[in-house]
Amino acid sequence: MRRVQQEGYKKKLSVGTVHAYVLTPDGHTHDSLHVAEAARTERMLAMLEKAVKTFGPKEGKPVVAPAPQSAPPRAPADAMVLHLVSRADQRGSWGEFPGENWIVLTKAEWSKLLPAGAVKPGQAWALDRDVSARVLTYFYPQTENNAAPTSRIEKLALRAKVLSVEKGTVRARVDGTLRMNHVFYPNRKNPEPVDATVVGVLTFTPGKGPPSLQLVTAKAAHGKRAFKVAVRTLATGKPR
Repeated sequence: MRRVQQEGYKKKLSVGTVHAYVLTPDGHTHDSLHVAEAARTERMLAMLEKAVKTFGPKEGKPVVAPAPQSAPPRAPADAMVLHLVSRADQRGSWGEFPGENWIVLTKAEWSKLLPAGAVKPGQAWALDRDVSARVLTYFYPQTENNAAPTSRIEKLALRAKVLSVEKGTVRARVDGTLRMNHVFYPNRKNPEPVDATVVGVLTFTPGKGPPSLQLVTAKAAHGKRAFKVAVRTLATGKPR
């Protein structure tokens, strides 16, 4: 990497550790882009197309076959597996690609999201705070800091209200709010507040396995940086 950077300096290219480099067939520096520019599809394609014209490489199979970069984790068969996607409204650099997280709730955990006893239309209850925190702690935009302890949360509230009970299946609306602190860079001590309002749907059949949960942000910001989050139950757990 040091040689690549030194050669970049000599060619008066943009140089640094957070850069995308194009090398010549014999391993020398040919071109570069800072990640903030490389994250813009049109800039990256332009750099690569320029290299293709210069070196005239032969078409071949990709070194690594395209495949999903995020897959559900293995979990107990009775677990509730949630897929979370977050993306800042700002594009470029960190905001160009969405952030993803998988959250696995055991039966003991997701059971705390459900009301006790018989359920009737109009019934309302508060979702367990600790279990809710396991999900809401990932409600922040793409940052270099991905540490997400629930201790960052100052206030949260998720409440559900039954909309319908049909053939034993309960459908409830979920509304909530979140306030927590989150720092952009790791190990910094300058957190900015995350404020979010949340709405969603919780569907379950008492005694019939994990519920299904969908949540989205109605409004959310990390400091002055607006963002959106969507969560959904993608699958139940897979046997280990």
